[in-house]
Amino acid sequence: MFSGAFKEAYAAAQELLRAEPGNPQAALVMAAIAIEHGNQPAALRLVDLLEKAGVKDCWLEVLKARIALLRQDQEGARRHAMSAAALGTDDPDIANQLGVVLSRTGHHEEAVAPLRIAVEKAGDNTDHRYNFAVALQFAGELAEAEEQFRELVRQDPSHARGWLALAQLAKTPEEEWLLALSQQFDASSETEQRLLIGHALARIEETRKDWDSSFGWLQRAKEAKRAEVGHGREFAGRVVDAAIASIDAQPIASTPSGDERPIFIVGMPRSGTTLVERILTSHSQVTSVGELSDFAIVLKKFLDTPGPMVLDAEVLEAAAAREDLTPVGDAYRARAEALAGEEARYIDKMPFNSFFVPAILRASPGARVICLRRSPHDLLMANYRQLFATGFSYYSYSYDLEDTAHFIAGFERMASAYEASLPPDRFMAIRYEDVVADQRGKTEALLDFCGLDWEEACMQFQRNAEPVATASSVQVRSPIYSSSIGQWRRYTAASAQVEGSLAKFGVDPDEG
Repeated sequence: MFSGAFKEAYAAAQELLRAEPGNPQAALVMAAIAIEHGNQPAALRLVDLLEKAGVKDCWLEVLKARIALLRQDQEGARRHAMSAAALGTDDPDIANQLGVVLSRTGHHEEAVAPLRIAVEKAGDNTDHRYNFAVALQFAGELAEAEEQFRELVRQDPSHARGWLALAQLAKTPEEEWLLALSQQFDASSETEQRLLIGHALARIEETRKDWDSSFGWLQRAKEAKRAEVGHGREFAGRVVDAAIASIDAQPIASTPSGDERPIFIVGMPRSGTTLVERILTSHSQVTSVGELSDFAIVLKKFLDTPGPMVLDAEVLEAAAAREDLTPVGDAYRARAEALAGEEARYIDKMPFNSFFVPAILRASPGARVICLRRSPHDLLMANYRQLFATGFSYYSYSYDLEDTAHFIAGFERMASAYEASLPPDRFMAIRYEDVVADQRGKTEALLDFCGLDWEEACMQFQRNAEPVATASSVQVRSPIYSSSIGQWRRYTAASAQVEGSLAKFGVDPDEG
């Protein structure tokens, strides 16, 4: 909370609005400062003050969207973000904020235009340029995205996130990048900087096919972060146990009924969920609403369990104990359908909805769930070599190879329990390797499961123009390929660690 200084500023802003109703800048600035300091009550008071004064301003709507995001109100955030876009702005800082909130609320294509304004009007601001480049990548404008990332690191050679994005996007990284980045890594003592630069170096070594050197950079990059996050295997194990126990806790309808629009695609990150989403959204009657946190947020609010986490054993146990979760399904669908529009079907591809599958099937009797499975050994390396959102605690497993193995072994146990017990008309498990080996046959099976007629466009998913805001945003714009199958074996020095780590948690080496 702000002390007397905020109260004085608030009073000054109030007086300015009385004297000059057309000049809301002081209150807008104070609201923005309050948000930056995490002071939601102060920000809300100022926003209320502006609304009562009749202010209609793009920045005000952006601030409302940011407050809504802080309160985990995704529906409100989307509404305010689109209102801000309709009002528009030429101010580069506000345009940048607008682009960010549009992207964070799933409006990736709409985010490009304001972020372009931000860069055109403030070309020396590297944060604006980074956000613009990311938006371009999500929208499929890969060549321009690479140009922007190159310009970004030219402007600021120490921009670690820019380097990582460029290393992941560039098909042929330049030779001098390796020396420049390794010097930066050695010179830095900052955990986040070393994490980002180390992952960039690992990616460059991959393109050189020096797999052992790549793995070595990953180990060095993650070392300090692993010590900071302190991943809890016991917590992860309890969540898996609660998910499995929830399968038989309450009846699950065996056939879809009612609103059949929602399709959930779940699975471990890097298991092929984006590939299957792109195949299905190439169908004329299917769209994507992205990776929504809405089901978990609505469920948590409905159950009112203690603690701040939307995914823990207590939430899953409370959901299993409730006989009727249909209010959760109703509230979730209202949110999702605001994004889906008039399409016959829509896909929610949040991977960690995996733990909520029994609750999803009970809450939405018409929903179907597709669960991706993949070789645990490939999954282990794919998750370990990926840098996920560092502020999202559920990815804490990915900083240690053995923690990652434990997490994947738990997922395998849970997915096998689902596959054995959940109704086949509503839950479908499909292996990534099978989709790659038999694209047409598995596409037919996916469409049949969803109750959709065959469309040849689903075989040409790489032509799908919808945005992709995941780590697979580059790969899924190419035709299907098999080079990622068995990739863990390329890491000659690490493959024994991969095999041994999974075996420690009961995963058969033959499954790799």
